[in-house]
Amino acid sequence: MAIDLDTPQGMWFDRLSRALHERRTGRVNGRRWNRGLASTARIRPPLTVLDDYRQGDPPLRPDIHNSWKPYVRQFVRMGRLNVADLVVSATANRMQLRDFRTASAGDEMGDSAARDIMRANGMKLVARDVIETCLGLGDSYTIVTPPSAGRSHALITAEDPREVITAQDPATGEYLAALKMFRSEWDDEDVAYLYLPGDVYRLTHPGSSILHEGVFRLDAKAWNIAGDPTPVDGGIIPVTRFRNRDGVGEFERHLDTLDRINDKIFDEWWTAKIQAFRQRAVKNLPDTDEETGEDIDYSDMFTASPDEMWRVPADVDFWESTPVDLTPITSAIQKDLERLASTTSTPLHIITPDAANGSAEGAQLMREEHVYKVENRIDHVDPSFARTMSLAFLFQGDTARADVTQIQAVWGPVERYSLQQKADAATKAKGTLPVEDIQRNIWQREPAEIPELRKMRGRDVLWETPKTPTMPNFQAPPNP
Repeated sequence: MAIDLDTPQGMWFDRLSRALHERRTGRVNGRRWNRGLASTARIRPPLTVLDDYRQGDPPLRPDIHNSWKPYVRQFVRMGRLNVADLVVSATANRMQLRDFRTASAGDEMGDSAARDIMRANGMKLVARDVIETCLGLGDSYTIVTPPSAGRSHALITAEDPREVITAQDPATGEYLAALKMFRSEWDDEDVAYLYLPGDVYRLTHPGSSILHEGVFRLDAKAWNIAGDPTPVDGGIIPVTRFRNRDGVGEFERHLDTLDRINDKIFDEWWTAKIQAFRQRAVKNLPDTDEETGEDIDYSDMFTASPDEMWRVPADVDFWESTPVDLTPITSAIQKDLERLASTTSTPLHIITPDAANGSAEGAQLMREEHVYKVENRIDHVDPSFARTMSLAFLFQGDTARADVTQIQAVWGPVERYSLQQKADAATKAKGTLPVEDIQRNIWQREPAEIPELRKMRGRDVLWETPKTPTMPNFQAPPNP
């Protein structure tokens, strides 16, 4: 059945599909993102372009003459350095989701029921995908699917912002609608899922609606609703948005710097490539043979070969060009990498390993700023993870644990310490802080490990306690 645009389903599908299309292509109200136009400076780059940067495949230089492009592009590709992914991974590596606390009693070390859901969904990998996508593209999503036949647990999946979009109330943040649109390679059809309060609609498109690079057609009337909607308990929308700071990716505001670095790297290696064979010249060579008076053909005379011998007049002088010094170019690349590390609060040694030999004080200051940045990004995604887990509990019928106000995500330590530092701090904190707190915050162990460590430590204490020997009819000697 063709979708009716006059119904709420048709209205939301039309609006969300257009918004998703604009995010993919970098359009706002008919205006398209173009780095060279000041009027579009406030429009976000297309998500497809941002993902290209993250994958190490940014756009090639646009200033190549059309007739040269087929021959020069392969060389331009060699001048690209994937720094964007380092900016993302440096932050994502410190954002490790470990556990959840809920309204359940006795979950100081994490809720075992939440841990079961995490294990069933491979939640650590799901969280990793969500965080990296959020940091790279500015947004990411999760979709929670209720238990079904053959699956006793709620399903949590990480979603790409190029395929999923939500509509939220600007005043309250309440979810009004959501859409997932993708190409099903298995069924060889285009599929969309429209999420409205209490219902999920499945839509299909006959043939292929993809124009290019994952961009769908905007003709909503060509889509058909497949069957009746699937009801969702509670009238909720099981899609959760993860929004990065200001809704932009970590390197999105530094595309010019990334392009400048790639341009200089290309100039460096291309200059070295051209200079692989230096320009040579021969001075004072005669044009004619003195004996015959005939013109001399030098085209095959000076062949560069190990077994060649050149015989020339005594006054002939050979000249060879001096290679260009590449040090200024490499120094400029290094400076741009340092600027990028500074503006993105990324430890410099991650982007350029040579910085590991810098001053300890400078490295500490940059590491502190990076820690503050990671803590800020955790604050941005923490409520979304709590809502995701709340939906999973709700779909499994555990309403007590589903209270989102009582759900707290447990994160791994942002900063790691050496064993020597941990041992020294643990010794000093002994007798002042509880043993569990020392194990969790100083030794940086996962909450799920602490109960087992407590049991193991108890066995050690019993094993180490000296036992008083007992002998039959034993009497203590008299006191002198």
